[in-house]
Amino acid sequence: MNRVKEVKKALGAEYMYQRFLSDREVTRLRRQIPLQCEDTIAASLTVGCMKINAVLFQEGGTLRLGYDVYVKDSPGSSEWICFDCPSDCASLKEQDMLAVLDRIVTENGLSYTECCFEQLEGIMPPDKKV
Repeated sequence: MNRVKEVKKALGAEYMYQRFLSDREVTRLRRQIPLQCEDTIAASLTVGCMKINAVLFQEGGTLRLGYDVYVKDSPGSSEWICFDCPSDCASLKEQDMLAVLDRIVTENGLSYTECCFEQLEGIMPPDKKV
């Protein structure tokens, strides 16, 4: 069984791949950079508590495709925290994105299903009312 099928089977609904731009659209945008170009998510892979986005971003007058990796501080959390921006050659292919995510999880002792961060006790700042 290939890795994508293996992880999909293990995580079920906690595994989701979405593609927002085709390879052709990415190539066109990189050749004809729009005047107002913000970071654009081309594809996203969510695997439990981990997420990797393939993002088009401006750098030095060109558009580059790179990755942003996010984590949740607890499995039930709705918020994502930016964890890393690896310098890997980015791809929109699901299996390539999973391979990069697998590597980051392994190298950093993370998990797709469990919180790997120590919870810090502290006082939350009061909400400021305007």
